[in-house]
Amino acid sequence: MDYNDIFKLIASDLEEVENVIEENIQSEVPLVYEISRYLLGSGGKRLRPSVLLLASGSCGLLEGKERIKAAAALELIHTATLLHDDVVDDAEVRRGKTSSNLEFGNKPTVLVGDFMLAKALALIQQCGNLELIKAVTDASAKLAEGQVLEVMSGKNMVEITEEICFAIMEFKTASLIESCGKIGGILASSENGNVKGLSDYGLHIGLAFQLIDDALDYSSTEDVFGKQVGQDILEGKMTLPLFYSIDKATGDEKEEIKIILGKEVPEDNEVDHLRNIVEKYNGVEITKDVARKYVASAKDSISHIPSNQYKDSLGHLADFVVDRIN
Repeated sequence: MDYNDIFKLIASDLEEVENVIEENIQSEVPLVYEISRYLLGSGGKRLRPSVLLLASGSCGLLEGKERIKAAAALELIHTATLLHDDVVDDAEVRRGKTSSNLEFGNKPTVLVGDFMLAKALALIQQCGNLELIKAVTDASAKLAEGQVLEVMSGKNMVEITEEICFAIMEFKTASLIESCGKIGGILASSENGNVKGLSDYGLHIGLAFQLIDDALDYSSTEDVFGKQVGQDILEGKMTLPLFYSIDKATGDEKEEIKIILGKEVPEDNEVDHLRNIVEKYNGVEITKDVARKYVASAKDSISHIPSNQYKDSLGHLADFVVDRIN
């Protein structure tokens, strides 16, 4: 199913979400709006608000401003983390164009990220539900912890293991999508079992999404992917395609990998060499297989919810997450 077809049910709701986002990035300081619009206007899948709206719809909530405000808030938080990530990672490309940190500078980019976080929390507060506030603040704390853990692993302050790789993915990516499923259920005043199921659904597709992202960093091209490929290698990050390949590599190859990842900035031929090793040992396909298992778990998490169009769209969305090319 085409990506746009999945969201036909919530197309008008997503338009309302965009309007709320637009209202909330307005500022008397022109640069604040300019940086906000630069990233928000350059595309993005709006995965998080879509999960929230489909989750609430699957439990029978089809109307109400709170779900629109909450969906807008989650997208603002996500966008703020992208701004912060690009500064931390010295990124050059985001969504197919020059990253905000290179376009506007590090300091304004970080501060506009802070502005978005403040606006997001104000929107959640307007929903008047303490459970929502807790869900969002818990996820926001995990996002920060995930970023710190990733920095620590890049500096070899923690031993890189499969467990650490998954912890980074869960904290940095999946926790926010998990909160979208949970908030959708809470807004619908659903049964606790449904809230837990939708929360688990978000967690599992969040992990699958990041696994595919990591796989594409080794197998895609910048034109298709929309951001610089090989970026994880350039930043010295260990992700699962490489981790699974190292497990099969020869002793000499393992030593080469260690040397390359230890460099401040690897040479282009060294980046190509690591990508070749990942291809040699099927690191991308192994990672995609793990992602497919999480998609199956996501679908299973909501199997107890009575069948309806919104639940069906959640299933199609899970399939899209693992089949996507960008």
